[in-house]
Amino acid sequence: MILVETAAGPSKAALRAWVRARRSERSSLDRERASTAIARAAGTLLPPGAAPCVAAHLALPTEPPTKALIAALHDAGLRVLVPRVVGDALEWVAWHPGVELRRGRFGIAEPVGDADPRGLAGVAAILVPALAVDRTGHRLGQGGGYYDRTLATVPAHAAGGPLRVAVVYDDEVLDEVPYEPHDITVDGVLTPSGLVRLG
Repeated sequence: MILVETAAGPSKAALRAWVRARRSERSSLDRERASTAIARAAGTLLPPGAAPCVAAHLALPTEPPTKALIAALHDAGLRVLVPRVVGDALEWVAWHPGVELRRGRFGIAEPVGDADPRGLAGVAAILVPALAVDRTGHRLGQGGGYYDRTLATVPAHAAGGPLRVAVVYDDEVLDEVPYEPHDITVDGVLTPSGLVRLG
């Protein structure tokens, strides 16, 4: 991996560029296989007795696909919330088959309909996008800060809050990613190989 190095290692910008370039080279077959495998792992996401509600994201075309995953979670009887951007924050709308979607500000599919007034209160897990995650749970996002701001509003899993899980490809789980003090860590990572707890 050839990246721009800082005194502490590769910069966030360099790592983002490297991962984005690799993602753009993935074949449609690779993405389809990842979609199927990630959806298959849906059953391992929540422990028995967990609240029957999860939050998930609608992936960009180059991200690990989540459409089949979201459908699998719904088919398993879970209430699934998906986000849309409002100002510098996210609001959450219940997903169901056939929900109307539109392209949002960043080209991401967003649900049309009323936002859930409870937000993320009571969700058992939050599935978040990432470009890379390290083995201690540091997550490299796209740079907008939306998910760091969102995760900062819910209790940590160790304090009774939801499980925070990043969705990435297998080769995007790295030994280390650059991070800053305000960056929120995740508790696990979901890849085509399955769910792995971190930390």
